Amino acid sequence: MRERRAALQKDLARLRSEERSLLGEVERLDLEVRLRGEELRETQLVLQRTNEQMDATVRRARELEDSIANARPVLAERARALYKLGELSYLRMLLSVDRPSDLFRGYRFVSALARRDNQRMAGFRADLAALAATRVDLERKTREALELRASLERTRRGLDADRRRKEKLLTEIVERKETHAAYLQELEEAETRLQQLLQGLTADDVAVPIPVFKGSLPWPVAGRVRVAFGRRKHPRFDTYTVENGIEIAAPEGTAVTAVHEGTVAFAERFRGYGLMIVLDHGGKHHTLYAHLGDVRVQPGQKVVAGQGLGTVGSGVEGAGLYFEVRFQGRPEDPTEWLLPLDGPSASR
Repeated sequence: MRERRAALQKDLARLRSEERSLLGEVERLDLEVRLRGEELRETQLVLQRTNEQMDATVRRARELEDSIANARPVLAERARALYKLGELSYLRMLLSVDRPSDLFRGYRFVSALARRDNQRMAGFRADLAALAATRVDLERKTREALELRASLERTRRGLDADRRRKEKLLTEIVERKETHAAYLQELEEAETRLQQLLQGLTADDVAVPIPVFKGSLPWPVAGRVRVAFGRRKHPRFDTYTVENGIEIAAPEGTAVTAVHEGTVAFAERFRGYGLMIVLDHGGKHHTLYAHLGDVRVQPGQKVVAGQGLGTVGSGVEGAGLYFEVRFQGRPEDPTEWLLPLDGPSASR
């Protein structure tokens, strides 16, 4: 968790140092939301552990209190008996033996009795000391828990504020024509950079070429297609954009899996696509997975079909996965490669 938070802080620092842009602002706000979420989860985990420790401390305190309560009347009775015998109580018991022949046996008995009395008293004092220390520890953990709960509430408020800022910007992109146009221009520039990236990615051919499975590849994540492949008209601005992939609606945190075996050619943040993974399937075929919540593979790593790559994050359209299939750098309709929606994928 701390490693993920450190990586997010590093990415956030890099984005803040770059030239301001709509794409960069979306990614920055997305990172801030994710970073705040990581801080929230970490605080919740620490609070949970603190509460568990408090429960264990309370149980220990109750055990000590029961032990002390049980020992107190026994020791009090023993103390009264010894008090009645006077200062030399153990010696008086030894001298009360009638026959000299029983003196040695009496000595052993009196010695054992004295040791047992000392052990009981020492155990009683140890329990008292342990109970005092346990109560101090419980008070400290209670203060820690109160501080953690306050920190948790502050982090929740910060997360809500970050989400509102992100939603405000995304709403502007969708609803304001000039902002939407600038965003589309930046996306076109990002697409050009992506094509250049894909042209430079090469890997050894896989054992079974991906074209053999066209039309029967498993879906990378279960969900409905929210944005389809191809030319798309904006409902408000009467403008057209070309979608090079599809967006699959899915809850954040849902596992994203490889549709076919291949080699991880790219696995990091890419402007305009957020956290992105590109798999090279040989023969100049690539699949692209973007708007991820996190990445769980590394460049150069071999993966098999169905292997986890990361988790669903969110983009301008909301939580979901952006998915592309490319041949020689040119995008192809992913739904022509994947299992039909009324097939086995529908039950996923």
